[in-house]
Amino acid sequence: MSRIRKHRRTKSEAREAPPKKSMSKQMIMTIILGSVMVLSVFGIMFSSYNSGNEKERYGEHVFKRSTNGWVTEINGQKAEFTYLPKDLENMNISTAAADKLRGAKVVYITFNPNSKHVDKFELMRFELGNALVQLADTYAMAAISENNSAYTQPIVTCENATAALPVISIMEGNETDARVEGECIILESDDYSTRALKDKFLYDLLEIKNEQK
Repeated sequence: MSRIRKHRRTKSEAREAPPKKSMSKQMIMTIILGSVMVLSVFGIMFSSYNSGNEKERYGEHVFKRSTNGWVTEINGQKAEFTYLPKDLENMNISTAAADKLRGAKVVYITFNPNSKHVDKFELMRFELGNALVQLADTYAMAAISENNSAYTQPIVTCENATAALPVISIMEGNETDARVEGECIILESDDYSTRALKDKFLYDLLEIKNEQK
């Protein structure tokens, strides 16, 4: 039996053999970055899916997580809030302010356009006005409490409040409070608590309570 002779490559053949391909650092980084992006997209999708399904029950109302906070249905209307009612239970706010407004058909909502954090208080006025129209059947008219050339709305203060046409005066202060002075409802807060105070006032007005029938 003849032996099979192994073929040995000559030096020229060895030189001609194609070199083994290796992955460059740039290619490795590209793969890693691509993987991270794909995982991030799936993470965002999963998070959005979970957020949309998150629910909280408070009394007769079911709150669903939304992009900006929580949504529930009140009197057949979709109502949006930043905070859940249970998050504001420890906010020591008298319900007298909400009781004063309940049943009113028209109201002025005024604020000081010269406030330091004017954007926060203007947004509070806007969101509160919309909520009153949609949820409480109360027509809200925008006003300002001090003259400012950037605003064309009428100047209205607590002195203008009457039983037929109450005034909600939004004020910037160091304390978070809702109180009644004559026919005027004063909502006072710092710039961090405007939405919390607005939500708490609306929950009291709409009588959103943690009571089961």
